[in-house]
Amino acid sequence: MIAAALAFALLRQDTIPNLPARARAMLAAFPVPREGEVLVTTRFSKDSAWIGEQVDLLTAAWFPEELRSRLRRSPTLTAPSLSGLWSVQSRVLPVLAGTRRVGRQMYAVYVQYQTLFPLGAGKVDAPPAVLSYSVPTSSSFFAPEDRKTVSSEPARLIVRPVPTALLAEVGSGPTASGLHVIWVGPAAPMRVGVPTTIEFRVAGTGNLALWPSPDIDWPAGLRIYPERTEETYQSRVSLISGEKHFRFTIVADTAGIFRLPDVHYPYFDPDAAQAQAAMASPFALPVLPAAASTMHPEPPIVTGAPGIPLVSTIVRQGWPALLLLFLLPPLLLLWRSWRARPRPVPGVAAATDPERELRSLLNQPSDSGPARVAAALRHRGVPRGEAEQLHRWLVAVARRRYGPAGGEAPSPPDVMGPVLQRLRRSVAPLVLLLAMAGTAHGQIGEAAKRYQAGDYPGATLRYEAFVAVEPDAANAWGDLGSARWMNGDDAGAAAAWLHALALAPRDPFVRAAWQANSAIPEEVRDLAPRIPLSRDELWLLALGCWLLGWAVRASRFRQWSMAFAGMTILFGATAAMRWYQETRPRALLRNSVSYRVSPIPTAPELGNVPGWTLIDIVGRRGGWVLAELPGGRRGWIPEARIAPLAPLD
Repeated sequence: MIAAALAFALLRQDTIPNLPARARAMLAAFPVPREGEVLVTTRFSKDSAWIGEQVDLLTAAWFPEELRSRLRRSPTLTAPSLSGLWSVQSRVLPVLAGTRRVGRQMYAVYVQYQTLFPLGAGKVDAPPAVLSYSVPTSSSFFAPEDRKTVSSEPARLIVRPVPTALLAEVGSGPTASGLHVIWVGPAAPMRVGVPTTIEFRVAGTGNLALWPSPDIDWPAGLRIYPERTEETYQSRVSLISGEKHFRFTIVADTAGIFRLPDVHYPYFDPDAAQAQAAMASPFALPVLPAAASTMHPEPPIVTGAPGIPLVSTIVRQGWPALLLLFLLPPLLLLWRSWRARPRPVPGVAAATDPERELRSLLNQPSDSGPARVAAALRHRGVPRGEAEQLHRWLVAVARRRYGPAGGEAPSPPDVMGPVLQRLRRSVAPLVLLLAMAGTAHGQIGEAAKRYQAGDYPGATLRYEAFVAVEPDAANAWGDLGSARWMNGDDAGAAAAWLHALALAPRDPFVRAAWQANSAIPEEVRDLAPRIPLSRDELWLLALGCWLLGWAVRASRFRQWSMAFAGMTILFGATAAMRWYQETRPRALLRNSVSYRVSPIPTAPELGNVPGWTLIDIVGRRGGWVLAELPGGRRGWIPEARIAPLAPLD
């Protein structure tokens, strides 16, 4: 809803000349008020229109000059507010379209117009426009005012869909008139490995924002990176028109003459109600051999091994033991304080040591029943006969503990010792981990063979499958970055190298590949860790300082405990900050991409984002991600167009 004061327009005594001719023609057909009457009229420029066709909505207010001179404040005009249409607001304030005489009265005619593009078929009803003003009841300054409102009749627009018979020809093309397309290439020949920008220009009449990117069958040997789209509007007289420039950065891998194809750009012409097609002629693109200084560097070295850092294995798989080690000093202090207290003599005998150890190894609480303990034994591989003997013994212990007092405690069966020994040295998890490691090593070996053979797409797929299963493999992440780089995915390579540097920041192979790639922007390079320590190493350092602080606290070097406490806080806070940065759901855009209103390929585009942009992932749905872009903008982007810097689960 647009509410605007007429004060600015009322001060103008001449007609504002920039009212479009289309709006002036509409105004000539508007009804004229009766003498002395205030009139507001709202109309569409046509009664029916095609989807995507330009339609104007005009609101005209006729106000007598004699009545205006009596008002203490300016009237306000509220123009209709519409939804389901693409609106191009022409003016914020109503414009003075002219003065006319009706009978013996002079009228000022004010006009508010909107340019609209319907997005869906059906009926569009424009609510009434409202003109509000207050008339004093007498000439006295203190006289009350009589509030009056004048409303227009509602207006209706019928929006017709593109004829079904033409849908196959139009495809995803826009609704436009007189489209022309052309290739615009560089003036000088290209060179191998040197990025060059070309343009595909579309010119005509229509809503430029809804014109889609052309479907181009690029020749082999060229790497294509879509760039930001530019829209250039011509001076608006009546219908909106202009040019839309689709830019692409091209990198040639070999010398020769590349022939950019002829492009078929279909569209629906609303004037002729027919499917049309603009054609761009083929374009020859000569490419010279690369200069000596721009030759493609040698492929980076791949290790062919998972390279899981030992520190990462200890921290990420053994964190329960590390947490227990962290809590051990204060727990020991509490235990010593508890032991020093006088304790009452218990009325019930404590559980035997073998029973306590058995329950501890099985992770069973002290109040769990004998049947549950026996089931846990069977689950850990204890034979049925031995489990039944232990079950009968636990039943006897429980009967003596909770039954009438008396008699000696039952002795553990002979199988207790062997069972406890097997539970202590259980090697099943170790065997499973070794088997998995052997299988994973075979998978990554196949990826390395494909890389050495020049099959960079195949190597990329196998490295990606491996790191999805083993995300802590630093060498595998580094090799994945090299494979992506040789495959032309520079942003994806940078994301993989950042993973590797987070796990092993001092790895010489990853550092060499990271520094050799000059295509990585500086803002992306700043994401690499500056401290040559991984977050897992920082966690271990914090734990070591914590334990040393407790150790010196009990020695004659007690004054050093505060220093170790400070280092514990420093290393722990740095590790926590690194953990937050490395686990945030962020990603790099592989190349320029349009972000849309919803996760549908045909949804309206909200804008274009260049490649290498760092985005935050807010949500995911059906192969699309909801991205938060720089500046607070949000939109849906295909998941295949991003290189995640952290798991998106």
